[in-house]
Amino acid sequence: MSQDTAYISFPALWSDVPHIVISGSKSQTNRYVTLRAVVGSSVCIKNSSDSDDAASMRRVIDGAGRVDVIDIGHAGTAMRFGTAYLASREGVDVVITGSSRMCERPIRPLVDALRQLGASIEYEGEEGYPPLRIKGQKINGGECSISGEVSSQFISAIMLASPSFEKGVEINLTGRVVSVPYIKMTLGVLEDFGIKGQFTGSSIVIPPSIVSVGDELVVESDWSSASYYYSMVATSGRQVRLSSFRRCSTQGDSRIVDIYRAFGVDTEWGEGEITLSLVKGFERPRYVDIDMEDTPDVAQSVAVTMAALGIRGRLTGLSTLRVKETDRIAALEAELSKFGVKCSSTIDTLSIEDFGERKKDILLNTYQDHRMAMAFVPMALCGGFYVENPSVVSKSYTAFWEDMRRLGLEIKK
Repeated sequence: MSQDTAYISFPALWSDVPHIVISGSKSQTNRYVTLRAVVGSSVCIKNSSDSDDAASMRRVIDGAGRVDVIDIGHAGTAMRFGTAYLASREGVDVVITGSSRMCERPIRPLVDALRQLGASIEYEGEEGYPPLRIKGQKINGGECSISGEVSSQFISAIMLASPSFEKGVEINLTGRVVSVPYIKMTLGVLEDFGIKGQFTGSSIVIPPSIVSVGDELVVESDWSSASYYYSMVATSGRQVRLSSFRRCSTQGDSRIVDIYRAFGVDTEWGEGEITLSLVKGFERPRYVDIDMEDTPDVAQSVAVTMAALGIRGRLTGLSTLRVKETDRIAALEAELSKFGVKCSSTIDTLSIEDFGERKKDILLNTYQDHRMAMAFVPMALCGGFYVENPSVVSKSYTAFWEDMRRLGLEIKK
């Protein structure tokens, strides 16, 4: 497939019930991999994510103390988790950097909090942004304060490094805390290693602990990636089977099971798998209003589902999307307009207001954002279009295009 553009279309839809095995959650994989390195465990991690982001996290860990510069590319998780990890590694002297977009994404709240705990971190360029020079050292820990409004990954980064802190950590959260399920996921990962923290809503306490972990840990498949299939089922009316998912998931994006009921998608639970189908006789809503604060990574899928089905509505709680791989709210507005969809937005909302005629020869700009490429695929059900840089999907879902072919997608270079 061309690195520049590819033409996607659906000349025919699938007639069977394809079984798609989605790789492990990159969020859970990165937490397990980071914590394993922090505590020096040799636990085997099964069903790990094969994404670029997971590879970048491993590159940070493998490079600690061995290289002078670590480049994590577009991997925001690796930048955040890696900063806290490297700061707590005694003897490390390294610069961590990334792509041009990564160096535009703020990191000051995390750096300030780590400095409060005794970390040695300096900015190599503009204050508040990567690249960072980190001199790893033994961190005593104790109390720190950090805003909960920018990114939960800043908070999770400190939590994951805290088992190496002599006094543990008490993180005092200021402002409104976004993406709470991701903080709870981190607490669950810590507990898998025998480390029990407490989260009261404005404070997280992780005491000094003795690590206790078994021989292996199994990563659940990625619910964020499952969202693209929920969207396809909602817009096509066909069925699909997905593995491997748990009914009691620690992933916040498992909430799509409830979100997509609004679009008529039923989730049938089997042994480690789910079957998605459209409820017979389902009457499509004219308007929806959905709070996405706890599930921002599936907001693009939901917005495109609404657009493809001609449903007006509003998505709220999207403030963190402004500082992702791209400004995802602005990107959604710009790209949906090419399909005749009129949108408006605020700092943390996106409204779909009206529908008109789509443009001819559409080129979907992906802005180096994997989720832009994948979320828009259902729009090809009503006519093909070109996708810029389709290989960007490897950031989170390497086999995406191959799996979509099983649903009838045709991809031309």
